[in-house]
Amino acid sequence: MLWLFILLIANLAAGLKQFDLNITIDQINPDCSEYYGNAVLVNHQLPGPAIIVEEGERVLITVRNFLPPTMPSNITGAGMNDVTIHFHGIRQYGSSHSDGVPFLTQLPIPPGAEFTHDFRVVNQAGTYFYHAHVGLQEQTVFGPFIIQEKKSEKYPEHIISLSEWWHVSRTALEEYLLGPEFDGIPEAQSVLINGRTLYNTDRPSTLGECQGYSVLPVDRGKVYRLRVIGASAFRTLGFGIAHHNLTIIEVDGERVKPYTTSFLEVAPGQRFSVLLNAVQPPGDYTIGTERRWAEDVSKGSNGMAVLRYNNNGGDKVLKLPPNRPYFPFIDTAHWIWSELEPLFGVDPIVQKQASRTIKLRATDPTMPGGETRWAINDIVFEEPEQPILMDIISRRRKRPLSLNALANGYDPYLGTYPLFYYEIVDFVLQITHVPGEPCRSHPWHTHGHSHWEIAYGSGEYDEIEHGHVRNVPHPIQKDVSLGYPDLDPAVETVNGTMSTEQVGCGWSKIRILADNPGIWALHCHNAPHMLMGMMVALEEAPELISRQLPSMTL
Repeated sequence: MLWLFILLIANLAAGLKQFDLNITIDQINPDCSEYYGNAVLVNHQLPGPAIIVEEGERVLITVRNFLPPTMPSNITGAGMNDVTIHFHGIRQYGSSHSDGVPFLTQLPIPPGAEFTHDFRVVNQAGTYFYHAHVGLQEQTVFGPFIIQEKKSEKYPEHIISLSEWWHVSRTALEEYLLGPEFDGIPEAQSVLINGRTLYNTDRPSTLGECQGYSVLPVDRGKVYRLRVIGASAFRTLGFGIAHHNLTIIEVDGERVKPYTTSFLEVAPGQRFSVLLNAVQPPGDYTIGTERRWAEDVSKGSNGMAVLRYNNNGGDKVLKLPPNRPYFPFIDTAHWIWSELEPLFGVDPIVQKQASRTIKLRATDPTMPGGETRWAINDIVFEEPEQPILMDIISRRRKRPLSLNALANGYDPYLGTYPLFYYEIVDFVLQITHVPGEPCRSHPWHTHGHSHWEIAYGSGEYDEIEHGHVRNVPHPIQKDVSLGYPDLDPAVETVNGTMSTEQVGCGWSKIRILADNPGIWALHCHNAPHMLMGMMVALEEAPELISRQLPSMTL
């Protein structure tokens, strides 16, 4: 036993944290409705347990798959109950094998197996989260990942996770999205705050134990740090608290100069830290949400919770106080992003000349069988048969084409967008629609990198016309940027007649520095869109990957 004690002390001295994430299946009724469904969970919890570490620490996280065996899925290359876990926003410097993307960085974990992620949290601190990356499992497989700053002012904290709950099984929803009967993504029946809400406030169900609304206790006179995590699988959500302003101090792990607002706009995958000054008279205040950029449905949301002053416990909350947070009736493109500034100044990379620009144009074609897919540059993403990272490490993979041979950055033989070490690459994220139909917003997420959004515009991006545009005054590093609908009347019609082809209806330009060799996904964080093919793989400096991970076993 002495050697175990010595090993424990050595690990603590080295800054090692270890966690176990057990993937289970449970019957739950998180919105007190008549629907009591099976859900894939982490450690039987919704949300999953919080992982809390300090910046610079080494982290070992073992994911164990306790789901029942199933037949192979016709939805993805993974089996229906295969699992991977992605640590969203963690850049994984030197540890691309721990990024958790099936068939890019690892084989999915089958039932009865386990996988240990081993990485350091390097030059990062703030609010992150982990979630599944197979099919639509992330609807319920997610949890906070918090990196504590070593030197910063400390506040009492609350973690707030926003998610969605459908009254239909995950597998049935996946089959509908990818089948010929698809006719739009259905709205979730409930928006959950920390895994709870009431679907019907007038008649809570007696099925299972109804926990009521989540309650966040505060003491009057104190300042609290609220870590808000956008774990929603589909909708961008407004978030606010009645009679309280929110002061933003962090976005996606980037500290920003304090900025006070009445509400947040939280895209899927986005995170904020805000300060809340608890100065209102003692009582209960409604924490509320609304659907934003919901083009053809109601903006209303049943995602509610309660902020309670001087909490003394008591009965669960089944009725909300009459106060409500205010949300503007009209959604405003680009929200307050231009008002936010990095706390320590804009990174000089933003001012440099890009090595090249790659345009990623998203469309939603109809396939020969009648199914709808999402394509980027006319290519629907398909998972390779073996993890790309495995092929690189084993030296079975060809080298990318030369830069001059790449058409818009794409290597058709490898099926990836190769990046060369330390180049500065601008990606234009182009959204499209058929005129007369809704122009959908898209939350774009970069793995392995935080990026800077440096420009945006209406209609269709053209390098000659728009290449010089820099209209984001203080770009901050983020790993999620929402592409907003922004129509240009000039491209909506042809010779005075409304176009019947898909045309550009808004674009944003993001910049990354290719300083992190690895295989990295870049995709829409609307989970149904990603499932339907809206993703690309970046193959960054593959010649350096094998030096970093010479004997890795995936």
